[in-house]
Amino acid sequence: MKTIKSDTIISIIIPTLNEEEGIAKVICSIPEEIKKKSELIVVDVSDDFTSIIAGRLGAIVLKEKKGGKGWQMRQAVKKSKGDILIFLDGDGTDPAQYIPKLLKKLEKANLVLGCRNSEKFDGEDQKNNKLWNYNKIISYPASYMLGLKVSDPLAGFRAIRRKDWDKLNLKSSDFEIETEMNIKALKNNFIIEQVLIPNLKRCGGVRASKFNKNPKMWFKIFKMILDYSREKSEAKNNA
Repeated sequence: MKTIKSDTIISIIIPTLNEEEGIAKVICSIPEEIKKKSELIVVDVSDDFTSIIAGRLGAIVLKEKKGGKGWQMRQAVKKSKGDILIFLDGDGTDPAQYIPKLLKKLEKANLVLGCRNSEKFDGEDQKNNKLWNYNKIISYPASYMLGLKVSDPLAGFRAIRRKDWDKLNLKSSDFEIETEMNIKALKNNFIIEQVLIPNLKRCGGVRASKFNKNPKMWFKIFKMILDYSREKSEAKNNA
């Protein structure tokens, strides 16, 4: 893998839906040395003040009338210029100050995930830390079934080169996009690494999470994982 050059353009992409309580925290936590060589894109489908706050903090705001998370991410990539793509959630749970750690890992990988885990970090939110103990009941089996050595396969915080993103030809329109990315990355024999991150407080509270309130999406994601697991098993048996 290549070392990331100092003049490499980075696109930081934040898909948002009513994140007026968290977007300032996310943008302001991006390290200055990263901001200087990045374009910051907030692709927004909110009906609150998210886009206004993001714009005043220097983000390029793509205001859209519709679209789920996956659709927002794909639209932002089409309009971005960076050679490296960084994806962050806009709710304050992804520590943007860890972007340099993801970039360092990307030097020897195709895809890097910022993963929550059971390790203790300074400044963690205790409620979110306890919530992780429940989420890992889902995350760990998902990683095992996919054959991924990461603690949080559904992580929204991730880094990938544009050329590798293009190879994946992603089609998802909502929260399942991370699972589709994982599966297609595995099929392309990508090197997938993780950076462990703290469990931070969600701005607006845990109950404000759109993903947690969408059981149909959980079932859709696990169907994708099961289908891939069966496909992999059948290919192994036929080899």
